[in-house]
Amino acid sequence: MLARVFLKVSNQRMAENFGCEHCWPPDADAAWQARNALHTEHELVDESHFHVMIQACRHCSQRFVSIFTETVDWVDGDDPQYWTLLPVTAAEVAKLVQQGDSVTETELSALGAGRRLLRHDHPKGGPARSYWG
Repeated sequence: MLARVFLKVSNQRMAENFGCEHCWPPDADAAWQARNALHTEHELVDESHFHVMIQACRHCSQRFVSIFTETVDWVDGDDPQYWTLLPVTAAEVAKLVQQGDSVTETELSALGAGRRLLRHDHPKGGPARSYWG
């Protein structure tokens, strides 16, 4: 029984090994900066307040789904902006590419359940911050 539990935990840890030191460093601020070096492979949705794309690391080929949302407040022009960067598997990429711009927010939210993701929020009237979700 203990071996089965250990194997399950080991497999979960192996499954969580996404990216490399160039694209997925341990510090959230460094990971946000590393996002600038990713190249875009596929643009799935490109709207002014909602942008979804597949990006990849030039060093290790890890792919990420990048999701940008902006809430228009119509008052000060300081609209809150939010980014999510999630490492994805090849199967997830294939499904996303197949769906293209018909992918829904519900489907995006269901990706990588329990997987660490990077959030970068720039709230109205406040400083931007990067953190792990």
